[in-house]
Amino acid sequence: MAKRGTRKKKRFSATSLPVLSPKTIKQGRAKQLGRREAPLRRKKDSALNKLVRAWGFSHYIALLLLMAGIAALVFLFTDAEFQTQTPAISGNSYLNDEQILQQADLAGRNIYAIDPQRASRRLMTFLPQVKEARVSLALPNRVAIHVVERQPVLIYRQGNKILWADEEGRLFPAVGDRADLPQLIDEDGSASTDGEHLAPGVGQAVQILATTLPGVSEFHHRQVYGLFFISPEGWRVYLGDGDEMQRKLATWQAIRQRLLRENRPVKTVDLRYDNVYVQ
Repeated sequence: MAKRGTRKKKRFSATSLPVLSPKTIKQGRAKQLGRREAPLRRKKDSALNKLVRAWGFSHYIALLLLMAGIAALVFLFTDAEFQTQTPAISGNSYLNDEQILQQADLAGRNIYAIDPQRASRRLMTFLPQVKEARVSLALPNRVAIHVVERQPVLIYRQGNKILWADEEGRLFPAVGDRADLPQLIDEDGSASTDGEHLAPGVGQAVQILATTLPGVSEFHHRQVYGLFFISPEGWRVYLGDGDEMQRKLATWQAIRQRLLRENRPVKTVDLRYDNVYVQ
């Protein structure tokens, strides 16, 4: 009996110390928690690895595609095969090729860097002689320019400045001598308000006068009188603005015949108003 009690006491005293130790308790709990969380960590690690591997592959493909695109662009924009030659020009009669080439500024440029519409607008902006322009491209390096020139219908003079005007009244630099065209002499700059266009109705009125009045090809403009011309008899005929030009011309024909019959001295004939004034 004494031995059994002694064994129990020894067993109790031998095992109670580590069991009640705080460090032992803490380590035991950590081991238990570790065993519980290990499967969860493995699951999470497995899903994360899959996600990393999936994103890594797609990013790798995207990077390859990006590098291939950059290489293709570098090739297209730097290879000499795509550098444009001297453009072929058509449609010009009085404009020379050098003027068009200088303003177009297309020779030697990469064909992929050319905007045809922008080049066309540039030609029409910087070459007032050009009414329309069309720039076309063809691979690998061909450029063609077709222009439609403004056709002059009269010569505009102001001082030493000589310009041409088309049927729309657009003024542009004269090229060569056109003795077949009527002339408009702007004595005080009032026939053109901006130096680029004739005043409304003036150009059309000069065309009507030039085709209706035989022997008269020179017309004048001054703000106070409007349009006027010198008749073959040496009379100054005032017409005012370009309105009702057909009626004024019919009146002129009638009054001229009457004045010639009367054989009276005349200096001016004023047709600007309903009542004709003769001086």
